[in-house]
Amino acid sequence: MKKFFAALLMLAIFLTSTVAMAAFKETVTEGADIAAIKRLAIAFPNHYKVEDTEPTVEEFTQIIFNASKAARCYVISYDEIATNIQRDTGVDIKSLQVEDSRKAYEANISKYADAFVIVTTANNSKKVQFFFDVYDAKSAELVYRFTSQSSSIGKNSKDYGKACEEFYKKFDAAAEKNLKDQQKKNKG
Repeated sequence: MKKFFAALLMLAIFLTSTVAMAAFKETVTEGADIAAIKRLAIAFPNHYKVEDTEPTVEEFTQIIFNASKAARCYVISYDEIATNIQRDTGVDIKSLQVEDSRKAYEANISKYADAFVIVTTANNSKKVQFFFDVYDAKSAELVYRFTSQSSSIGKNSKDYGKACEEFYKKFDAAAEKNLKDQQKKNKG
């Protein structure tokens, strides 16, 4: 009987520590219709490589796009948006200073997508924290935020990809819940 309780205690400790290692938080802006987002564009991420094992900002931009295979909505890469903006306006946002590039991106993004996501990494401590901020393409207002931090996420491309896949899955689940809530509200 003592062995049973000892095993049960060990299981409880393991489960508690596993939950404590991974933390996420998501917020849907009140009144936002994230279920209506069918085309999601990737914006240039706020990421600075601090360790050799981490991806560069260009590599991370591609990782964010590659992880979109987990998404239900259509995801448009940063490179495709930059190409479209240059084709339609003659402005090469990749050659501009960060602030000018951001302004040109936001001024044109509604032609190509319903919303855009900016990914920010806080990677200057042992645990990397990811912030996925989704903005409405027309108003540039924040409609959804997902933050994730886990001690199991290493500072490497593979684990950064896992964090991005988690975002897409959580975003899809939140959009589905948003749609169901809207349907309930319309019936009631």
